Order: sequence, then structure tokens, then C-alpha cells
Amino acid sequence: MSNATERAYQVIRDRIMDGSFAPGAPLREEMLAAEIGVSRTPIRDALRRLLADGLVESTRNYGTFVTEITWDDLQEVYQLRTMLEGFAAQRAATRITPEELAELERITGLMEALEGEVGEEEIASFSALNRDFHTVIVRAAHSRHLESMLGRVFQVPLVLLKQYRMHEWVNISRSNRQHREIIDALRARNPEWAGLLVAAHLNSTRPASLLQELEKRQAIVHNDKAQDD
Repeated sequence: MSNATERAYQVIRDRIMDGSFAPGAPLREEMLAAEIGVSRTPIRDALRRLLADGLVESTRNYGTFVTEITWDDLQEVYQLRTMLEGFAAQRAATRITPEELAELERITGLMEALEGEVGEEEIASFSALNRDFHTVIVRAAHSRHLESMLGRVFQVPLVLLKQYRMHEWVNISRSNRQHREIIDALRARNPEWAGLLVAAHLNSTRPASLLQELEKRQAIVHNDKAQDD
């Protein structure tokens, strides 16, 4: 991959991730080429890579757009993360190195420093650190398959940071306490404990609106079944 393609990929990806390119926004090759300072060929190659990442969609005769994120997409992401990261934590409990434990401690300390009255900047910092925390656990599982699968799953919540206003539900103090418990389980080399804590942590940090919507949908399904009976 050329340097120009890599640069184009990183710039476009970063702008999708931070919300500068909103879900559904068109991505025009000529505009991106002029803005990034490369020819259209690297832009085209970068968009193909982003298409494989699931961050953009392409429609014949209409062009390329930032992927739209639906409620079902977000719900699926949390379900996948709960299952896959719970399993990753189980593996990590028997494979994590002292250096990886120290990195989790360092990241958690930085997140704890953000407790109290927080604004958009602090929430953005917490979100980035939180992502790093979970990434370390996945890497500590020493499974390239898990890393590959979760690499794409991790992307979606960042895209939604602005769209779903996650700062309305983030409870930093609670999350930090849970992170400390996860570190304790990993240090104790207890796979079952670590896996359960990570799964519970992810479930507890779902946006309340998601849980309410899930309960509403479950109630509808229950009522439909009751009527059928």
C-alpha cells in the first residue's frame, strides 16, 4: 500500500470516527483528493479499504457514503462485545503479562483522574482511554482471531459518540470501579471471574435508551405470542 493511500485512509477514517463525516454523508473522490492533497487513485483505494471495514457503503450510480448506523446495529454491537470480550477476558486471565497488567493500571489511573464534573472534552478523553483499556484485554488474550473480530466491532461505538450522545449515560465513577474489579480478576488468574465481570460491565454501560427499546420490543414479542396462544 502506498504512503498516499495510507494517509488518505487514516484521514478519512479519523473523520468518520470523530463524527466530522456524519452517517449517510457522501464521500466524493474529487473533494477528498483536493482536501487531503493526493490524487484520486489513493482516495479510491482508501475507500475500498473503508468499505471492507464496514465504515462506508457504495451504491452503483450514486457513489460512496458513510455507513448509516441503526438501533439494531448498535444493539448487535453490544451483544457481540459482551460475548467476545467476555471470552477474551477468560483467555487473558491465564495469559496476561505483568507489562499488560501495568498498562491496565496506568490507563485506569488516567480514567480515574477524569471523575467529577466533566464536559465534552473529558468524555472524549474517557472514551478513548476506555477503548484502550478494552483493547489491552483483547490483546492479552493472545488470539489473532479475537483481535480481528473485535477490531471492527470496536469501531462502531466511536462512530456513534455524537450521534447517540453517549455522554448522557456514561457513569465514569461506576465504570472505573468495574475496571478495578476486572484488573483484580485478571491478576488473580481467575478466568470465570474475569469473563463474568467484563460481560456484566459491558451490559451495565449500554445506553439506557437501548435497554428501554429492548424491553419495549421484548414486550411486543411477548404480547404477540400470548395472542397467538
